[in-house]
Amino acid sequence: MADKESERIAGVEDEELAAVAGLIPALPNMRASRADRFAQAVRSLVERRAQEGWPNEGEADVAVFVLVDYPRKVGQVHGGRPFADPVGQGTSLLGRMFFSSADATHGQFIPIPTEPGAILEWLHDCGLGACPIIAVYRNAKQMVTRRFGIDSSAQNDAIRDQEPSATMQELKDALLHYHRSRVVTPSSCPDGVWKSDHAHRYIPGPHPERTIQSDLEVALNFWFRGVIRAEGEDRTNIGRIDVRLLKKEPNGGLAYWAILELKVIKSFTNSSSVVPTSVNLEAIVKGIGQAASYRMNRCAEEGLLEIYDLRQDKSEDLTAKADVSATLNMYSPPPKIDVWAVFGSAEDARNAGQVGF
Repeated sequence: MADKESERIAGVEDEELAAVAGLIPALPNMRASRADRFAQAVRSLVERRAQEGWPNEGEADVAVFVLVDYPRKVGQVHGGRPFADPVGQGTSLLGRMFFSSADATHGQFIPIPTEPGAILEWLHDCGLGACPIIAVYRNAKQMVTRRFGIDSSAQNDAIRDQEPSATMQELKDALLHYHRSRVVTPSSCPDGVWKSDHAHRYIPGPHPERTIQSDLEVALNFWFRGVIRAEGEDRTNIGRIDVRLLKKEPNGGLAYWAILELKVIKSFTNSSSVVPTSVNLEAIVKGIGQAASYRMNRCAEEGLLEIYDLRQDKSEDLTAKADVSATLNMYSPPPKIDVWAVFGSAEDARNAGQVGF
């Protein structure tokens, strides 16, 4: 059963609490890094503009956002003009480069100073090559983020004409995008999934599951901002939920929507010891029970088990084993299971048929 409800707060009406709680999905995720919060803020701004049909924009196709410590100082060096509250003021975005605060609400802008293909070189020559950079392409409906400057890997995200919704299909799309863009190969993986310089040997980091959990929380908030709130490390009376997804209720407040339990299966430990199949199988069986129990305990609509497969040989489908089937049959409804292949090299990903690698 669910945890005992907290006592009411004296002098505060339930409706007031519900109204405040309903604002949470739209708030910045303060557990995310500064660069991630910047990317989330820019995406929110750009997608709102796209969903409104790009009002007050001319023929230009590209906008560039650069996160700097002192926007006014940098902007003045390049003859910039100030901007503030671009949502409220309807500031034109396209054809401009913004030297911005982390929440993308103020700073300085200039006309894009060079052709789009030379923007990274221009930033490098101006001493801004290490800053988080986001390029927005209206026609291609793409937002390209380099969180650690021009030499970091680029992450492509679609600029959505429609706001995301709290549906299972939308969640599947978000999880698929996270897999493709963040974990499928070592070059995109967050630090800690693989042991440094040992990914090709399939040696994981010391805590790969915890690393993916933290990174996935950020990614889901980035995808669902304003609609769903993703939070990790939710401690209950029966254990710890890896990631909980909360959605706004029609009458205000938040309700549990989905529970994500994460498991990593692997060929080796961080110290290079072989991990037996029985240990990986035990982790999957345990994850099924956790996902189902947490869903029931929180009265959530969905319980999912997300398995990240770091094994060197992925040919054996452990989810088809009798122990897994028997455990699934213990619950109604049983948790949904996804298995995401994670590779130690781009070559291995290509050989496995992963497109784009």
